[in-house]
Amino acid sequence: MDRGRRGRTRAEVVPAHAHLVGIAGRGMSGLAQMLVRRAVKVTGSERDVGPIVDRLRRLGVRVHAGHAPPAWPRAAGWLICAPEIGRAHPDRLVADRLGIARGSPLRWLKHLNPPCIGLAVAGRRDAGAASAMIGWTLVRAGLDPTVVLGRAVPQLGGWARLGSGSHFVVEAIAGPDGLGPLGPAVAVLLDVPPGIGSGPAATAEALRQFAASVPPAGLIVAREGSGPVEEALRGLATTVERIALERGSDWWGADLREERGRFRFRVFRRGRFAVEIRLQVPGLRNVRSALAAVAACNRLALPTADIKQGLEEFDGLSRDFESRGSYRGVTLIDDECQDAPAVSETLAIGRQVFGPRRLWAVFLAAEAGIAPEDVGPLLAALAVADHVLVTEGRPTAASDPGASGGRSLVRSLLETGVRARWMASLDDAICDLDRHLEPGDVLLTVGAGDVGTIADAFIRRLSR
Repeated sequence: MDRGRRGRTRAEVVPAHAHLVGIAGRGMSGLAQMLVRRAVKVTGSERDVGPIVDRLRRLGVRVHAGHAPPAWPRAAGWLICAPEIGRAHPDRLVADRLGIARGSPLRWLKHLNPPCIGLAVAGRRDAGAASAMIGWTLVRAGLDPTVVLGRAVPQLGGWARLGSGSHFVVEAIAGPDGLGPLGPAVAVLLDVPPGIGSGPAATAEALRQFAASVPPAGLIVAREGSGPVEEALRGLATTVERIALERGSDWWGADLREERGRFRFRVFRRGRFAVEIRLQVPGLRNVRSALAAVAACNRLALPTADIKQGLEEFDGLSRDFESRGSYRGVTLIDDECQDAPAVSETLAIGRQVFGPRRLWAVFLAAEAGIAPEDVGPLLAALAVADHVLVTEGRPTAASDPGASGGRSLVRSLLETGVRARWMASLDDAICDLDRHLEPGDVLLTVGAGDVGTIADAFIRRLSR
């Protein structure tokens, strides 16, 4: 990644002050933390204040809800905009007027990494886990990598770590202008990332450009069976190694044994046994991510024992079926899943892990509403729980009580026999749960936004 800067020092490309617009966006918080680690003054703006902003503030980042005070972008050496930030955003207009260097996270990631062995991982949820697994395995092997992720990983100290080694691991950033950073020595392509391109043709071109940027001497690790991924790889000179859970790929997982949602499995490469791994993190999705990590780390010539140790010690991402502790005998689990397939997988993992225990699901419906085609799959997914609370996080307008997609979802759940209730706010949900939860229950909070703060609220009560 950005190999043309050999001989240039890190200090020459790092500003004294960077201002990030949309600082809580995917990839942006990791970039912010990396800049803080490099002793850069970081300010930012974000539409809403939530847990990510709170954590950034604890790192010393000044974040303003809404448009930042004009003095912040004026004083910055860099202005970095999240992919969704439009041209008319006030912070961008200030930067344009003053001639401040401005660009996307992808552009500035290129400036921040020194000559290195770059690894970029692209996909959906599996990409976050795979990139974190690779980063942690390199750390445990003593290689001291630099890592930038889309979601925080407690073992790695958050969204990013700054290392002195020669490896740079990044969860690829997707946006309307493409996917990157480009030119990694090893690219892992597991799925089509959300938010990539402005349409099907642009998405296909972005995938193709990302794959084609890997040098001929590099490696692409690809998940078997994805049509868009296979199309992007067609005709490339770079070596491609495919992964799957079925025999016949370059790498495959076999002899899967599940115990309370966690898998022990054997990894084979081209018909020969490579390693046996027992994961701490539950779910089949993490088996696929671990397969990708094995293939990538093997390319880096890590000893098998180091790969096995790193993957078996890895204990997960924040908000990825994350155990938040317990409250009066109730187990607290939090997951960021948003779409119906992810919700279904997460609740299925809940059943695998906790068996017949009473399962409560609190689902935060998206502010934009629930698309009609998603209602059926969400009904099937949430029906796995014994009790379901649905909220949109903020009180809805009393003048239009029927307009909420969350309320409609609750009505549909009740019609199918699921015990479900609508909660006008997270505070209402917390009060309802406090009345009805019993020792031995499992509380699973699912969705984007602030729903994970429900666990925080209960944990704070224990310290009083």
